[in-house]
Amino acid sequence: MALIVYGRYNYFDEAVRSIATQTRLPDEVVVFTDNKAVIENILNKYKIRADVYEEPGLPLPATYARIGEVSRTDYVLPLEDDDIFKPNKLEVIEKYCGEHPLIKHSTELIDEKSNVIGPARDHSDTALVITRKNAWKICMFHACHVWPFTFALKTSFLRKYKDILYELKLHADFALFTLALLEGSVLYTPEKLTYYRIGSGHSQLTSCEKLPKLVCTWNKYAYDDYYLLRHIEDKHIKKYVLPTYMHHLLNVYLLNSITDCQYKYERSYFHVMLTGVNYVLGYLRYLFSRRNIPLKLGLAAIAPLMGRTKTGNIYRNNICKRYTR
Repeated sequence: MALIVYGRYNYFDEAVRSIATQTRLPDEVVVFTDNKAVIENILNKYKIRADVYEEPGLPLPATYARIGEVSRTDYVLPLEDDDIFKPNKLEVIEKYCGEHPLIKHSTELIDEKSNVIGPARDHSDTALVITRKNAWKICMFHACHVWPFTFALKTSFLRKYKDILYELKLHADFALFTLALLEGSVLYTPEKLTYYRIGSGHSQLTSCEKLPKLVCTWNKYAYDDYYLLRHIEDKHIKKYVLPTYMHHLLNVYLLNSITDCQYKYERSYFHVMLTGVNYVLGYLRYLFSRRNIPLKLGLAAIAPLMGRTKTGNIYRNNICKRYTR
């Protein structure tokens, strides 16, 4: 089991307690953090022995590369600081471990006070075997790659792709899922074995005021998506990655001019339009199903005429409408 704790400790006690109360205790616990003292106090409270690595500034994808390097078990189950395992998580997942580089399950949602909201509705209600050939169809309608704490990752798989993971900035869940498709098939089970906390994560848009922070996240995601597109030659993987890249590319192209971020993924108008043409040609069906691509692509197309600041404000207002009703 691998715990990842950077900069947020409010919910870590609950996360550790969910490990200590497992019906099948883990063979190993490794923790990556920026504050070893705080972490060890809570681990000791629940009498959990763990290897704690204090490595501040380590990007999230690189953390998974490091987990692969230090773990001695066949599979690792990641858990971020604000999420919770159900008591039977390890016991259930163990029966699925074997050939698949990645096993994914469903989850339930909780709020910032740990009250249960309900199941994650964008997950499939039936078991699935996802391959590089069928992933783009399945993941058009189901949340395939989100939330690494719903993953069980083969340690040898993490070691094999560590060089790619070290090059990425932030989009770890998408990269892990994509690389697992490159390696083999992903097994999905609809069993709800965890609780996902809404409202505390860096990639959650719960109000318009949080949009600037999310735009900065999207910039790093766009970089990572494009890195995968350039470095993986498999045509099926490219078909799977392109919609996600297009989503993040258009978001940052439209919003970077009105947002201050330490890192900005800047691409030319020509690159945006060329990527959009490739997307439209390959994904006419997907185009009108999700993510509001037509509006974003249209605004990006007229940005040189209207100005990126004006088109950025139009898109921002479109996003914010859903939070002011």
